[in-house]
Amino acid sequence: MTEVRPAVRERRAGVGRRWVVGGLLATAIVFAAAFVALRPVPAPLSDAEYVAIAKDTPQARLFFTRYDSRCQVVRGWTVMVNCDYAAAPGSPTQKLRVYIDPRTSRVVEVEAQFD
Repeated sequence: MTEVRPAVRERRAGVGRRWVVGGLLATAIVFAAAFVALRPVPAPLSDAEYVAIAKDTPQARLFFTRYDSRCQVVRGWTVMVNCDYAAAPGSPTQKLRVYIDPRTSRVVEVEAQFD
């Protein structure tokens, strides 16, 4: 007589379906939490107030004794006050850029390149 063995389900080597779904779910939760926690802070001050903060730096005081330039405020992860000056098209640009942290309204970096 032949012996009848019960059907044995073969296990494949690798990760189970539950582990894959759980890993994807955990990854999605981590990305969602990072997206909420790391989004940029809205800049609470007006453009004129950021320009005043930028003009109060020593580099800006020196820049504005030589050049009369309008400033433009760009908001992102930090607030950049851009006060570039070009005497004429094709002439070298005199640069003054002040980066301000919108959470503390403090200057974090000044980039100045002028004669």
